Amino acid sequence: MESAYLTVDFFRKLPQEVDRAGTGYPVDSAGTGPSTPVDRYSDAHFRRIASNVSSYIGMVSDTLKNTIPKAVVHCQVREAKRSLLNYFYIQVGSKDAKQLALLLDEDPALMGRRQQCFKRLELYKSARDEIDAVSWSR
Repeated sequence: MESAYLTVDFFRKLPQEVDRAGTGYPVDSAGTGPSTPVDRYSDAHFRRIASNVSSYIGMVSDTLKNTIPKAVVHCQVREAKRSLLNYFYIQVGSKDAKQLALLLDEDPALMGRRQQCFKRLELYKSARDEIDAVSWSR
């Protein structure tokens, strides 16, 4: 699933009322000049905060509208996959060796070679275990 974070574009879309004189203070409610730090509790400042919060809530709502259906479908697909795999494992597990060989449609010579390799692998594993047992007993 994808995750959504606050991006630069989100902050660029927020209404920014900055002084054109370059002081860095927001423009006062009359729009005539920069406000002082004392004016930060003015109606304009609170409207700006309310606008930012509203924009954030809108972004979160849009994200939820986009991701919840995807999450629901993801859970449904995951459950269907698990169910199908369990059914498949049960069906394949109930087959005997001869039926599995027919399902694989494997060349008899290749099957014989594979079984020889399997027996040899088991022999190597048992030899390794015996060597490990001897080396640890010292």
